[in-house]
Amino acid sequence: MEGHVRHKDFFYVVILILTFITVIVGAAFALYSFIYSQKEGTSAVYTGTLSIEYLSGDIIDCNYLYPLDNPTIAAVNNVYKNNFRVTNKGSLDSLLQIKIDITSNNFYGNELRYVIYDSSQEEVANGSIEGSNANIIANSIYLKNNTTEEFTLMIWLQESGSNQNNQMKRNLSGTIEVDASQKID
Repeated sequence: MEGHVRHKDFFYVVILILTFITVIVGAAFALYSFIYSQKEGTSAVYTGTLSIEYLSGDIIDCNYLYPLDNPTIAAVNNVYKNNFRVTNKGSLDSLLQIKIDITSNNFYGNELRYVIYDSSQEEVANGSIEGSNANIIANSIYLKNNTTEEFTLMIWLQESGSNQNNQMKRNLSGTIEVDASQKID
């Protein structure tokens, strides 16, 4: 009977070892399948905190603008200016998107213009503001991790060379919004 017990113990040890090997091979295959079934760039990555400080507030209210011909960043009269600072407190680089969410736009045509400058007074984006929806005015602005960048938004009524008296009494109102996404190499 003693030989029968040893034979039985040996059988259980072999079954236990085979079960252990099967579990290891199955786990390795599952891990391999999971890693190679994921498409590149589909994983969620959290970059940390993006802080936006609106130094002039986030409200846009342009009215009674007089026509100007391409003002510089030093212009003070007859332009709307908004200064804001964006800080990337995360560990990864970001791409910024700046948009104007328009609540009311009484201007018509493309005579209402904008420009965005960075802290070194380099022009980042420019264009015209049209319609009464959200307008993306800058896209894919690079912001390095753990840095702060200050921006200046200027809006003015572009001189057209014709009578613009009816445009000068119009109004634009809305808010500035800044969003960020992870920069993917």
